[in-house]
Amino acid sequence: MSSSFLGNQTLSQASLADAVESAAGIVDRQLLADKRHGDLTDLLKVQSHKLPTASGLNDYDYPSITDTRAGLVSLPELSTVKRVPLPPELVEQFGHMQCNCMMGLFPEISRAWLSIDSDIFVWNYEHGGDLAYFDGLNETILSAGLVKPKPGIFQPHIHYLLCLTTPVDIVLLGVSFSSPHLDPITDPGFGEMHLLPDPLFTVPTDNTYILSISGTESGRIFMTGKDGCLYELAYQAEDGWFSRRCRKINHSTSSLSFLVPSFLNFSFAEDDPLIQISIDESRHILYTRSEKGTIQVFDLGEDGQGMSRVAAITQTTILQNAALVARTIDRSNFKPIIHIAAVTRNESTNVHLIAVTHTGVRLYFTTCYFGETRSRPSMLSLLHVRLPPGFSAISTQQRPTNSHMAHYKRGTLLLAASQSEDNDLLWALSPDTFPFQSQLMETTASAPIDGRTWAICEVPLPLYGLGVPSDPLGMPTIDPPLVVTQHMEPVRRFVLLTAQGSHLMNKLRPVDQLRQLLLNNNGPDSEEVKAFFKLHRADQACATCLILACSKLAVDKQVADWAARAFFLYGGEAQYSIGGNPPPSNIGPTFHGNTSTIGTSGFASPGPGQTSFSGFTTPAPGMHPNQMSTPITSGFGQQPQQQQQQQQQQSTFTSGLAHEMMFSGKHDGLCLYVGRIVRPLWDYRVVNTFTVQGKQGQKEIIGSRLSSEDLGWFTEQLSDLNDFIQAHSQFTIPVMTDSMTPGFTPRGTLPRPDGAMDEQARRRYQAELQTQEKISTQQMEQLIERMCEVLGLWKIVCDHQFHVVAGELTQDQQNQLRSMTFKNFVVHGKEICCALISCLIKRYLGDNATTDAISSKLREVCPSLYSTEDAVASKANELLQSAKITQNKYERDRLLREALLMYKQIPQQLDLPVVCGQLSSVRYYDGIVDLCLTAASKRDPQGLALHHYKNGAQPEDTQGWQAFSLRMDCYRCITEMLSYLLSTSMSHPQAPSVPRSPGPPPAPDPHRLTNTEAEQYTEQVFKLCLKSEDEVFHVALYEWLIAENLTEKLLEVQSPFLETYLKQTANYQPDNLDTLDLLWKYYEKTRNFTAAARIQAKLAERRGTDIPLPQRLEYLSRAIMCAKSSSMRTSSANEGEFLHELEEKMEVARIQLQVLEMVSKLPSHHTEDSISRLNSELMDITTLYGEFAEPYGLAECKLAIVHCAGHYDPTLVESLWQDIVDKEFEHSLASAPQTRMATISKKLVILGKLYGATERYFPLAFLVKYLEKKSCEYSFDSKWVFTTLQQIGVSMPKLQEVYDRLFKSKDPYWQAMRKPLHLLTVLRCLVESYTDAPNTVPAYERRAFTTTCLDNVAAYLVELQSIVGGDTTVRTLIAEFKGVQAKLERLQC
Repeated sequence: MSSSFLGNQTLSQASLADAVESAAGIVDRQLLADKRHGDLTDLLKVQSHKLPTASGLNDYDYPSITDTRAGLVSLPELSTVKRVPLPPELVEQFGHMQCNCMMGLFPEISRAWLSIDSDIFVWNYEHGGDLAYFDGLNETILSAGLVKPKPGIFQPHIHYLLCLTTPVDIVLLGVSFSSPHLDPITDPGFGEMHLLPDPLFTVPTDNTYILSISGTESGRIFMTGKDGCLYELAYQAEDGWFSRRCRKINHSTSSLSFLVPSFLNFSFAEDDPLIQISIDESRHILYTRSEKGTIQVFDLGEDGQGMSRVAAITQTTILQNAALVARTIDRSNFKPIIHIAAVTRNESTNVHLIAVTHTGVRLYFTTCYFGETRSRPSMLSLLHVRLPPGFSAISTQQRPTNSHMAHYKRGTLLLAASQSEDNDLLWALSPDTFPFQSQLMETTASAPIDGRTWAICEVPLPLYGLGVPSDPLGMPTIDPPLVVTQHMEPVRRFVLLTAQGSHLMNKLRPVDQLRQLLLNNNGPDSEEVKAFFKLHRADQACATCLILACSKLAVDKQVADWAARAFFLYGGEAQYSIGGNPPPSNIGPTFHGNTSTIGTSGFASPGPGQTSFSGFTTPAPGMHPNQMSTPITSGFGQQPQQQQQQQQQQSTFTSGLAHEMMFSGKHDGLCLYVGRIVRPLWDYRVVNTFTVQGKQGQKEIIGSRLSSEDLGWFTEQLSDLNDFIQAHSQFTIPVMTDSMTPGFTPRGTLPRPDGAMDEQARRRYQAELQTQEKISTQQMEQLIERMCEVLGLWKIVCDHQFHVVAGELTQDQQNQLRSMTFKNFVVHGKEICCALISCLIKRYLGDNATTDAISSKLREVCPSLYSTEDAVASKANELLQSAKITQNKYERDRLLREALLMYKQIPQQLDLPVVCGQLSSVRYYDGIVDLCLTAASKRDPQGLALHHYKNGAQPEDTQGWQAFSLRMDCYRCITEMLSYLLSTSMSHPQAPSVPRSPGPPPAPDPHRLTNTEAEQYTEQVFKLCLKSEDEVFHVALYEWLIAENLTEKLLEVQSPFLETYLKQTANYQPDNLDTLDLLWKYYEKTRNFTAAARIQAKLAERRGTDIPLPQRLEYLSRAIMCAKSSSMRTSSANEGEFLHELEEKMEVARIQLQVLEMVSKLPSHHTEDSISRLNSELMDITTLYGEFAEPYGLAECKLAIVHCAGHYDPTLVESLWQDIVDKEFEHSLASAPQTRMATISKKLVILGKLYGATERYFPLAFLVKYLEKKSCEYSFDSKWVFTTLQQIGVSMPKLQEVYDRLFKSKDPYWQAMRKPLHLLTVLRCLVESYTDAPNTVPAYERRAFTTTCLDNVAAYLVELQSIVGGDTTVRTLIAEFKGVQAKLERLQC
């Protein structure tokens, strides 16, 4: 037995999903290989309808099994099941026959019939019982036929119609059964048969002699007449305007023939009775055969409801055409034609009809031009002449002769040939033994029949399990050879009816032939069993062996054991060969299109004229020598890139020599069998969509395409195969080493130029190949187990109303399910399977039912889809549902705690958001926190997330990132719960909402949280969260607080993790200002003022436009405050120096702000860049002066910069003040004098208070002189200048001194302005203002100042009096000074 078939070695090349997908690829290739069988036209070598061909002249057309290299002595083709004599009651009736006797078969209901005169008898030909009869006719019965009724016309209990014709009437009788729904395989009799006593319809024959009757699947009834016409018996429920309920229509003359009596419907044509009808239900074509061999074609239309005569061909024409094709054959062999049979779409695309002659010659016809498979019939053209056995030049086989009856269906031809008047010889011709050939090859068998055959038919038995649907693309599909479907197709049974009774014979399948060989030889140890493997090729024979070996029937136990032994005995070994070509096939050419691609070959199968990778094509099934199997590459199980590299290595290794690596027949046979079991499912959708009428109108529902019984059959087949694999797991191989890994090529073992290889290298290659086969077999085992589980789950869902469970899926899942094939469902449908399980469990929970039973069933059927953890989760869900409806608080809390404990046992398998949502619905918020923290810990047991976080979340740390993401997914459930509670607590309790429907207001929701409750839960959960020692969770919690803008609450947190989080976040996200703000606020709150000050200073000095300049000043201001607070608590030189630096920066920053404000007032198109620069960083005073104040002429700013720098330049200072004054005058030019004076005074007062204390930067004498000149120029009030200076804080004595000195300087400006008395006028006002308010001068200075004023006034009077010819102004001024003098003298007293 094999040492490389199975074992306990675990898959190491790929995960379970990869193994299943890899095995699914093998199944794909196997199904593709099984589809590569030839169409009938390919086998007959017909290229066009205009180029007919012939076959049967070569030995390999009918190869003799005994002459082949297989060495079989005989291979049983037919098996006589039993012979059932006629019922004794019928034998007696023959004695009463007067006119006519006829016999026939109704295989649809397993009945035979006999008519004697006007009576008809029907009985079960399987056992001769259930005899029924009808004697209600008065005329001799001429023909009988069983047809299906049209739907919707008769009562449901009428399952068939029995149509009887006499010379006078055509009668329709109803047929019913007592048990019509029994399995036709186990009870083919359909129960007891009943003929209704009263005819349903009776129609006159109009003297037409009806010879045969046939019906269609749709219920149409056709009849052939002795007059050579084709008739139809049309019936309907009620009479119409132009039609009766039942009428006879002549399709050979006119569509209105039913209106004309038959004696007027004669033709002048030669009388040629129609004796046979054959209907092609797949194409809706009807054929007729006449007594003289004329074949007619009638088109029933696309829907099978029409009728038109298309073509006819006489036997003479057929004879001539056949003679032209087979010129060496005697023409007598081509006539007469004894049988015609329609060929359905499933058997051939281009061959539509077969006619059989009395010598067994088969004539193949078509009704359409080649390539027009969808067109309606338009002709009848001969395609091929197939001669029977015995026509080859050296053939010794006997030829069929005197055949009088035939039957053809699905490739098998039965001929009843007369040996004598009382005996027939039955011939059987079938291609089943030689599948996948490039031409038609058939076996022949013969068996004697007692009596003359009256009728031959095949018993219609359905496929086991599910029938193969049409092609997914809607194209015609050709049925594969029997070897592909034999596991699901019952043995074909034929019934021959003679005067002695019924003969039941089976046409054996290859599996039946193998069974018979095993029984005949008492086991597999025989040359005949070995020859069977040679004949069918090892992989095909192994697949056939598995059908027997996997049988669980008690009667098959011994055969199953023998088949298993044969499987390992003749299944061969994986082989590696270099050089040479494979031995030739046993018999004839093979069909190139079937080059097998089982295994793991990455190469496409070669077509005709192509060669495989090894330099030769793989021999076809049926003709291969032992142990020739599937070629593979040594890159099995690898990724495509690895396979490509391996192929390159192999190409280099071979150096042009042909080499091939092949798996054993056991491996390929297993793959074949798996593919054939699931063939009806693999590439087809698993669901259908139905439209039903509901309360809301029409809606679509999803239904299973497979019934529960179908699923049970497929599950049983796969489970039996899986059991077989498990039972033979002792056949192991050595443990794989480095030298035997897939893709390994031994070094130093290049073949010699002649292709030879040393023994050691050959052994190593053999070991490598066995390892690859081992892995492939294990992958196939994984696929089988997965399919068993998926089918088992599917059956459970079907048993629970599939459409209801599927209706609970999400819309996306439903759409995915609609388009999913069985292959996709198995390979990629785990998510959908889990979703179906969830919906199924929800149904139980929704009904408040316990889940123990369904959980146990799911665990038993699909453990990988529904694990122990899933069962625990289902039980926890059940407890949770119970808690929802429990009113007792203590009981409710107990159930919640138990559910939480169960959830905590399986946190890694839970869908946390769903579970947390369920816990939230019962307000078990503490349980959510507990569960999520537990899940995070279990999903990251090594703490990789914390290490990843603390090390800067490096992108190359993929494991750490995955662990961190897993934890964050868990924490997200907690933060989402907190967000819900927070939003609920802040929502307005009386917030109105629009009603959903008119009517009274809805009742308040008792489960809705109030604001107070939500607030309490929020605080409770938040406190519980803060107690956690999970640092990564604290990170998630802090980030949630920041996202919710709850920074104040964050700063209130007292946790050792907060400072670490803020510092780490600031380090990893240096551009995140919010984090830095939080950090200094945290330090302020914890009274770490030094750290806060340094962060604030860093923020102030930070470059970038994200912090505007005012914000920088605020940071500096706060930093100074924190630095001062720190120095108050602890004083050090460093802190003092830091404070001094901050203050200096603050002073410069204020100037920068002033510059910014000034620049911002300038036209924007000149200042955008400057504004951006001023906002982006703190600058020194040199930069501010040279790059901003000076270019933009900002006198005030320049003055501030000079003052800040301590730079003294009198000329510069005076020029700056002059610029300031000039700009103010310029800006106020459009205003009224009073307004101008007020505006300018306000500006001067602001600046004067800034710099007035420092005479170096407040040149009083210059300002007085310049302002007075401006005042004189603009005729301002005489008091305006000194009043403004007094507001700045200049003392009265100082003003009087400056003005006095200015007057005595005798500046010619005043003369030029023609206001020589301007200063004297101002001085009079100044002194007078003193006399009016002496308190403006301190008391201790008042006497001295008064004396000074008196002296100065006297001097001013002398000056005025010295003016020659003084005018009125002078006199007035003198008078005013004297008045002031008098006031001063009074003050001095």
